[in-house]
Amino acid sequence: MLRERPKSAKLAKAPKVQELPRRADQERRRHKRPLRLTGLRMRLLAAFAAVALMTSAAVTGVSYVLTRQSLMNRVNQSSVQQFKAAVAQTRESLQEARPSTTPVDLSTIGFKLLAASGTDWVLYRTGMNYGTTENYLSYNSIPPKLRVAAQKNIAWQRTRVGNQPYLIVGSSVQPNGIEVYNFVSLESQQEDLNRLAQNSAIAAAIAIAISLLLGLLASRGVLLPLRRLGIAARRLGAGKLDTRVEVKGNDEVADVSRTFNETAEALERSIAELRSLEAASRRFVADVSHELRTPLTAMTAVSDMLEEATDVGDESAPAAQLIVTETRRLARLVEDLMEVSRFDAGTAQLRREDVDLVALVHGCLDARGWTGRVTLNVPPSLAVTVDQRRIDVIVANMVGNAIKHGGEGPVELSIGAFGPNLVLQVRDHGPGIPPDALEHIFERFYKADKARVRSEGSGLGLSIAYENAHIHGGELAGGNHPDGGAVFTLRLPLQATIPAQEAQE
Repeated sequence: MLRERPKSAKLAKAPKVQELPRRADQERRRHKRPLRLTGLRMRLLAAFAAVALMTSAAVTGVSYVLTRQSLMNRVNQSSVQQFKAAVAQTRESLQEARPSTTPVDLSTIGFKLLAASGTDWVLYRTGMNYGTTENYLSYNSIPPKLRVAAQKNIAWQRTRVGNQPYLIVGSSVQPNGIEVYNFVSLESQQEDLNRLAQNSAIAAAIAIAISLLLGLLASRGVLLPLRRLGIAARRLGAGKLDTRVEVKGNDEVADVSRTFNETAEALERSIAELRSLEAASRRFVADVSHELRTPLTAMTAVSDMLEEATDVGDESAPAAQLIVTETRRLARLVEDLMEVSRFDAGTAQLRREDVDLVALVHGCLDARGWTGRVTLNVPPSLAVTVDQRRIDVIVANMVGNAIKHGGEGPVELSIGAFGPNLVLQVRDHGPGIPPDALEHIFERFYKADKARVRSEGSGLGLSIAYENAHIHGGELAGGNHPDGGAVFTLRLPLQATIPAQEAQE
């Protein structure tokens, strides 16, 4: 059965294998696939059935042939002996028969032969034919080859006469030329052979049924460990790195189970090391950002004073402006890094408050001087319950990205309720997002234009907006509009942002 280890703080040492919870059986039933004609189970059953069928057919066929041959040989030998004895007993009557012998005389001889052997006889002389007991037994029912062979010696042949199996033994009595044929019925022997065939078929059916049962047991012994390995692999893929399987025996399946456990342990150690490195990296970013914030605050204040100074010469003015710009850019980068570290640490919190989303959007555009660049398609007002600061960050990043990469065309911003979601959409009329960049636009520090090594953005804006959307229970998506340009869409759950009655209005 599947096994699971208890989680431990020390991941360097691989703990012992322990049983998984009982719900492993439920998972196995849930993941159990329907019986497939090409599946391993059906192939095993077909192989067992084929082997049983061929073995039964071979054994039954050989037994039937040997039994039939032995039985017929005994019948042949006894019938020839009885034929010789009966002919010898009535030889005087046969030799005394003249060519003028009448059918009545032949019938007398026939009754003597019948009394001697108890079987049916046919006597024939040219122009005269006498058959005993059965009307359909006559000279014409004797195979021609047997007639020819009987002229020289005692001969016999199995054939069907009147739809009944017979052994015909014949000979010619010289010098009077009377042909004597003994008809031995093989009906009882045929019934015995039919019963043998029926019993063999029944035995073959039982053997096939037993082989199918053994095939089911064998397939269960093979498929059950494989199914447990599949469940363990799915649990491992779901992130439960402490999943292990119980190893039983020394067969190939046990080797696969051991390999799985070794791979899972190595993967767990690697993931633990990666997580440790990632946590250290996050701590480093958070610590550096926090340490840089204090001196940057002082630098920002000084740069603001430098920007307002009027006694800076013409030659020093560009340098002063560069210092102001770069200081502000560095301050924004530090703030973004601190925000990212909060998301990574799980300490980011929502401070919901009732605000007018339309007024919030207007304030965001006015504060950044974008009012003249953005075309609004919004209702007069829309009451929502959100974190005002985080929604401002989302809108600023969506609109700022559209203005930066949308060319000289207008930027359109629309707000509306669609189904259960509140939708805020920003579209530009620029070249759009490259197809190979669509799945990376929300990654940190990713820039679609690899030639732009340095730009005003830090590469964190859209990723922060994405996280802010998720912390609200919504989502942020980006793509290309069919008529050209890029489109970014923010969806927030309507129930979490606006009362149901107001949403319907």
